[in-house]
Amino acid sequence: MSKVLITGATGFIGNHVTRLCLEKGDDVRVMVMPGEDRSPLNGMDVEFVEGNLLDLPSLSRAVQGVEQLYHLAALFAIWTKDPDLHYKINIDGARAMMLAARDAGVQKIVFTSSVAAIGIVGNGGWATEETPFNGWAWGSEYIMSKFISHQMVKGMVSDGLPVTMVMPGLPFGPGDRAPTPTGTMILRTLKGQMKNYWDGGVCAVDVRDVAAGHVLAMEKGRIGQSYALTNKGGNMTNKEILTLIGNVAGVVNVAKNEVAGKTMLRVARVVEAWSKLTGMAPMTTYKNTVYVLQHGYVDSSKAIEELGLPQTPIETAVADSVKWFRDNGYA
Repeated sequence: MSKVLITGATGFIGNHVTRLCLEKGDDVRVMVMPGEDRSPLNGMDVEFVEGNLLDLPSLSRAVQGVEQLYHLAALFAIWTKDPDLHYKINIDGARAMMLAARDAGVQKIVFTSSVAAIGIVGNGGWATEETPFNGWAWGSEYIMSKFISHQMVKGMVSDGLPVTMVMPGLPFGPGDRAPTPTGTMILRTLKGQMKNYWDGGVCAVDVRDVAAGHVLAMEKGRIGQSYALTNKGGNMTNKEILTLIGNVAGVVNVAKNEVAGKTMLRVARVVEAWSKLTGMAPMTTYKNTVYVLQHGYVDSSKAIEELGLPQTPIETAVADSVKWFRDNGYA
């Protein structure tokens, strides 16, 4: 049993990490923003501490007496009114959290990065943790902030930071309250709004496997190493994943019509321009569209071999997600 601090515990992945830590007997403290909705943690025996990644003294208080830190808190959005906000939270905030943990003598840190921090091989190939980043054409503020923060945290190991980095793929599963982009994909399918599909592919993974990967990284992950938390069976084209969702959910006419990438990019330019005029969030951006048109497949062999990362079938993750959304009145 360890005294652990979890940031981002109210989020999709963080909530599952919190549950697993409690199940294995850890003494869990969670850092929440002042005024943040704590309901995702209802029924969990956790200690709450208020903190903000942009408020340095609050981070020092949050890590006092902590042995292990899971840092999942980050800004994940395709667009913000302040383009610098991703960099402030995901880079400056992450660095402040890492330094606070190091100075407090935290014994081990698991830092949540993203598969967006590595390159895309293309031509159906699978990237690994060592694939050089090549996303300059689709590097949105979110992607660039995750790439930079990953390199930054990795570089801090030489200064004594006891950190292991994990890079989740696209998580599916129950408890997606926000919902995330993957959850939105399922909800739109349930509502009959996913008749179209587009080029590109994803590395889907069960969110519970991602949570298990965090805990396994804390137990077995090597300091300074990165582990892709993905599923080999989850490397699927966009048409394949949408078709799977439709079949599992019993929804017909899913992913029947292909929309050309050029058309999607033209639409993205228009909605992004309109967003700049109105200040309203666009449904997508040009760079986000370029990204989703890539075949972003990732090899999870390292995490499987070194950590024992589970490989739950994607059908199970999708089925449990569909059931959770229906049981909770989302669709």
